[in-house]
Amino acid sequence: MPVRPPRSKSSSVLEKRLGRSLSVDETLRLAAYARALKLRRTQQRIYKPRMELWDDGNSGVVTAVFELPGMGPDEVSVDVVDGRLIVSGERRQRALSKASTAHGHTGARSEDEDASPLVGRSGILQVRELKYGFFRRVLSVPTGCKTEDLDASMEHGMLTVSWPRAPKAVVHARNADDLPSHDTHDDVSTTPRFLGNHSARSM
Repeated sequence: MPVRPPRSKSSSVLEKRLGRSLSVDETLRLAAYARALKLRRTQQRIYKPRMELWDDGNSGVVTAVFELPGMGPDEVSVDVVDGRLIVSGERRQRALSKASTAHGHTGARSEDEDASPLVGRSGILQVRELKYGFFRRVLSVPTGCKTEDLDASMEHGMLTVSWPRAPKAVVHARNADDLPSHDTHDDVSTTPRFLGNHSARSM
């Protein structure tokens, strides 16, 4: 016999509107719907990955390390826009292979399994603590810093991004003040940098 879940605020409101008590089946279905709705809202929320910022005044660069577990270089966008470093992307839920779920095997997965969400799988998800969905982290960088000034690498789910404390464009502009007057044209390209894949794509 199914056990009636604890009464929630939503079930109490619905019972008042219906003028009757909800059955056990109706209560269970309402609870499942509430969980699904909460999960959907969580997945749609843009979250900020955790980071560490290393700023040594004796060094010519500033370095930030971002925690992006389970992600590959081609899933992350690193860009500089209007004096801000923007790290963004989407972390998608992975699908467990049938062999993994049946025997606890953690071997290689196919591309289809890596790209598919855990939808339609048998069994019950007992614990859900991992964050999925779109992420974005924004940091201020020195005036004149551009995307091509960044030094970025990714290893074991840790993204490391370094940028110069005094960008070349700014140093060049200051030095030009001491030279005879002439026109200078700095490269103002703002093409996003994609780790492992430098072709343009929109987020």
